Amino acid sequence: MTVHQQPAEAYRALLPFLPTEVEPDGVTVAEADFARSCFSSVPFKMARFTVPPGGTSSPDQHAVREIWVVQAGSGTLVVDGERSSVAPGSVVGFPSQSVHEVFADRGEELIIFSFWWSAPDA
Repeated sequence: MTVHQQPAEAYRALLPFLPTEVEPDGVTVAEADFARSCFSSVPFKMARFTVPPGGTSSPDQHAVREIWVVQAGSGTLVVDGERSSVAPGSVVGFPSQSVHEVFADRGEELIIFSFWWSAPDA
């Protein structure tokens, strides 16, 4: 008995993004469009956002849980008043209702991927 396998190319398709939105503070946000991808049904949402040098994301608080992955740049992350540094490769998670924002205060643009989903906090 042989098992039919999908060609590897089926899993290497580029993930399309919805049109980029520019916020008043210069932060850009583009949400992933999973509906038009080879992964049309995923249990989370995703976006890529950029913070210009010297800029900041607006403080954010919501009911969903979230993870950020820093792709490029470095800066200062503030979560519920606690400060820490982030740089390429940093991965940070936020429980629901935590207040979080990031500052591109190191003279370079920050590029961050955000993943979020509805789930009870454990």
